[in-house]
Amino acid sequence: MKEIQSIIDKAISNGQKILSELDSKAVLTAYGIPFAREKLVESLVEARKAAGDIGYPVVMKVSSEQVAHKTELGLIETGIKDENELEITFQRFFQRAKELKGLVLVQEMVRGERELVMGMTRKARFGPCVMFGLGGIFTEALDDVAFRVAPLEEHDALAMMDEIKGRKILDTFRGMVPVDREQLGACLLGLGKIGLEHPAIHEIDINPIIVRDGQPIAVDALVVLGVPGKKPSSLPPSTGYLKKFFEPESVVVIGASKSPHKAGNDVILNIMANGYEGKLYLVNPRGGEILGHKVYTSIQELPDGIDLGIVILPAAATPKTIRECAAKGITALVLAAGGFAEVDEQGKSLQEETVQVIRETGVRVLGPNTSGHISTPHKFTSSFFPLGKIRRGNISYIAQTGNFATHTMRYIMSGENFGVARVAGLGNKLDIEESEILEYYAGDPETRAIFIYLESFKYPGRFLEIAKGVTKYKPVILFKGGVTAEGAKAAVAHTAAIASDDRVIDAVLRQAGIVRIHRYSHLFLAAKAVSSMPLPKGNRVSFLAPSGAMLVSLTDFCTGQLKLRVPALEETSRRRLQDLSPDFIRMRNPVDIWATALAKGMETAYYEGTKIVLSDPNIDAAVLVLMLADETGVPPLDFIINLAREYPEKPIYVTFSGQKKHMDSARDFLEPRGVPTFPLIEEPFEVLDILYRCRSMMENR
Repeated sequence: MKEIQSIIDKAISNGQKILSELDSKAVLTAYGIPFAREKLVESLVEARKAAGDIGYPVVMKVSSEQVAHKTELGLIETGIKDENELEITFQRFFQRAKELKGLVLVQEMVRGERELVMGMTRKARFGPCVMFGLGGIFTEALDDVAFRVAPLEEHDALAMMDEIKGRKILDTFRGMVPVDREQLGACLLGLGKIGLEHPAIHEIDINPIIVRDGQPIAVDALVVLGVPGKKPSSLPPSTGYLKKFFEPESVVVIGASKSPHKAGNDVILNIMANGYEGKLYLVNPRGGEILGHKVYTSIQELPDGIDLGIVILPAAATPKTIRECAAKGITALVLAAGGFAEVDEQGKSLQEETVQVIRETGVRVLGPNTSGHISTPHKFTSSFFPLGKIRRGNISYIAQTGNFATHTMRYIMSGENFGVARVAGLGNKLDIEESEILEYYAGDPETRAIFIYLESFKYPGRFLEIAKGVTKYKPVILFKGGVTAEGAKAAVAHTAAIASDDRVIDAVLRQAGIVRIHRYSHLFLAAKAVSSMPLPKGNRVSFLAPSGAMLVSLTDFCTGQLKLRVPALEETSRRRLQDLSPDFIRMRNPVDIWATALAKGMETAYYEGTKIVLSDPNIDAAVLVLMLADETGVPPLDFIINLAREYPEKPIYVTFSGQKKHMDSARDFLEPRGVPTFPLIEEPFEVLDILYRCRSMMENR
């Protein structure tokens, strides 16, 4: 290790931006990266001897810390097959090597039909990130890579190999033996260790790695140096304070208002509507009474030790209010006001002052610029949006937006039939951030599944660490907003050029066991499903539909765009379906149910058909596409509730075709009884795909 650090220190003292190829390989070899045989030479005599020892054909290169990409500059010649070609190439390269203050390198010509790439780049928010993918001169064009954030575990390295689109070439392929995945994994783990142990190394590019007889052999390497950056923050957890936010025994609204429809009035109405059983205090300089509660004229008049303060005041009053609350022993605050760094420079200065006050007083803060939070098990909310009574459930949200405690919650309450346990609007995250809330939800018996909307990670390392533990036993689903690719114009290595922030975020989420979604509506569609049905044990789905076109298009959708399978049923099950149907319909999975419905009635057809597929061991979940119309009749839907009870380990989802009024009536009947419905026929399959990935993440962890 001292020798490796000495190489790095010497290069930095010499003002080098990159290590020479020889020094790069010395560093990487120390961490288990296997390289082709090679020798530096200073004369034609040495070149001939090196080539003879290695064996023709050979490769010749110019090795210099001034050269990043030799191919582009014509400083590499492959396939040199004899002394004549060797002499010609040496004469050409020797002069160029002198000009570049380098040497000539003679290297073994490694033959193989598969080329890979791996590397490491350092991201400001995440630290060292390891890359693996298809390599060669078309690395950036192919763009087939996977990332993980250091430190890597063995399963992370193996997962990277399975994530690339060209993963099949790692296995037995056209007579070639499979790649030694264990050796590849060891190389990736080594790169992660380099990133952690040598902060002056900014980028590493090993390209190509040629596979010979199943063994990976690196033939070129680039190590880029940089000024060691600040280590990404990973603060110790302080979750104990959050109990005052989600389970307060006493609450004060500072900025309470008598005026209807003002935030200081609506928050009181919400607290009362939810049946809050703790002590409620109000503060307004005018005093008097609001909604039957005494109003204190100042914070100083309040009794000591109130658990939680909800501050509905202009932003400029925030620092003073925090100090006054701290003096009264109010150590937990929700700051509703906007007008901080999200607005202008003046707001930025105010935010900096507020952060300083928070640090000085030790008060814990949610916000500012938040619409509040919800805790239905404690019959409480700090939201100032007119919500009324909030339905209790087992879903919890973390949101870097105010709308989950406002209008999105209003939609869920009016348009869906599931409830929530906790909701936290993070606002500007001056203090409490997503990692702490996630940790609280992890230990919350009221929370079955966690849904997150984020635009940024305050402490990525901490978030990853906590999420790794949570996702072992609770599904966590995240939608990331504000996705932009990081510019790579100045990148020297392929690794850095390819490593966009969004790709690294994708890697972090996979590493943490979090399922990433890309549609905002899935934040409540998937929540609806997981709130009432089990996670599917696998990705094998059966569906019953009244249309051949639906069967074809949905099968294409499941197997082409999603990670679902539509498997064949066991022959016994298929025969039972055939016995149920008229002879002119060939029954199989997916199930064309319409002829059976015409012959035996919709209730019998769907009940018996669904029961058959759910009892089949090849099926993990079932979707019913119900056609509901005046002309065809609308059967009683109790049979679906009964099926859900008969098969409690297999989710049943319902979608529709037909008249909207009957769809709405079916939804209103089924969902309160625990069967989720979806108005668009693709949606239940999208949700199954999301929840199957949740199950896979949990099992893999």
